[in-house]
Amino acid sequence: MSRARLTRRTFLSLAGATLGARLVRAQAPSALINVANAERSRIFAQAPAALDEPVRPLTALSAPRGNAHEFVSEIPPERSIIDPHTSVPVFRAHATALRTCSTTIACLSAAYLLTHDPKFAQRAALHLRAWFIAPATRMNPNANLAGCAHGSDTGTPAGIVDLAPLAELIRSTSFLVDSNALTPAEFTTLNSWFSDFATWLDSNRNARIARDTKDHRASAWLLIRSAVARALRDDAGLEDCRRRFRHPTLRNQISETGVFPQEVATANPYRNTLFNFNLLAGACQLLASPFDPLWDFELEDGTGMRSVAAYLYPLINDPAKWPFVSDADHFLELPGSCAALLFAGRAYDRPEYVELWRKLDSKPIPADLAGSFPIRQPLLWTTRAAHGF
Repeated sequence: MSRARLTRRTFLSLAGATLGARLVRAQAPSALINVANAERSRIFAQAPAALDEPVRPLTALSAPRGNAHEFVSEIPPERSIIDPHTSVPVFRAHATALRTCSTTIACLSAAYLLTHDPKFAQRAALHLRAWFIAPATRMNPNANLAGCAHGSDTGTPAGIVDLAPLAELIRSTSFLVDSNALTPAEFTTLNSWFSDFATWLDSNRNARIARDTKDHRASAWLLIRSAVARALRDDAGLEDCRRRFRHPTLRNQISETGVFPQEVATANPYRNTLFNFNLLAGACQLLASPFDPLWDFELEDGTGMRSVAAYLYPLINDPAKWPFVSDADHFLELPGSCAALLFAGRAYDRPEYVELWRKLDSKPIPADLAGSFPIRQPLLWTTRAAHGF
């Protein structure tokens, strides 16, 4: 059989089609935005307040139980059916302080990453030193009294949610290693604290129960544990978290349509769904690698992060389409910032996800919902750190 002859006209037609396709692709929106450029103005707007934030470790806050170094949090009871306005004073000062500390350090670390101005690293170091290094003020590397019922001296698995801010705090430290804001000895002490806390996550009964649930408590455990493993370059810990993400997390938490069944059955289904989306996306961002692309991993029925993102995107874009009951509280203030959209948009090359993230990212987070937003500085999660990956 004779080979077909390539004429000049055919060659020019093929070349024109190729160039045209490339031009269309070049003009199409891209999900691979420069996150540093996108976040620069927001980070710089927040940085002055972060620089002025007082250093307030646990020892500066009186708790109703435990010694001065113990993290204590009480969980608000379910709203009373008889009197919906009944409120029980629960102790939340430690949880609020940890969240503030994490938010502050993350902002300062992001500002340092953009500018390399030592004042940001030095201020972050003051918080880290007080919370995790100085013997007189540091928090014990456990959370045995997290999630107590009001008046109880016993922690519960629910307390793991109050510890979720640790993940971004730990992630932040990888960008401060070369700043000289902490001495090598101080960094050794800091990393020892992280390692000891990882041991607590792996061995404490309440932490293990939280890890094995089928809802956002397991996701919070996974996010914190993944952050520690990555910061410490713990390959065995990272691989264990990857296995846990693939099985049982995906099967336990996600339906074949991309719904989180356990979250939509709660009193605040929309908020908890978004919270869980951010927790799992953060864990996936920390754990994925060129050798293990977790964003693309799916179970046999197609269940995976891709199905979650595809299901939630229209519901985040237009909350009026939410098909389940409305949240008992603050439904109209949601969705709020959603870093998971940025991560998923970059992973799946979906510019519309990224554009929606940019629109939501510019809005302030309501104070009453602050605990539902575990990732405040996505720049730290999309940039490779020289230390801790």
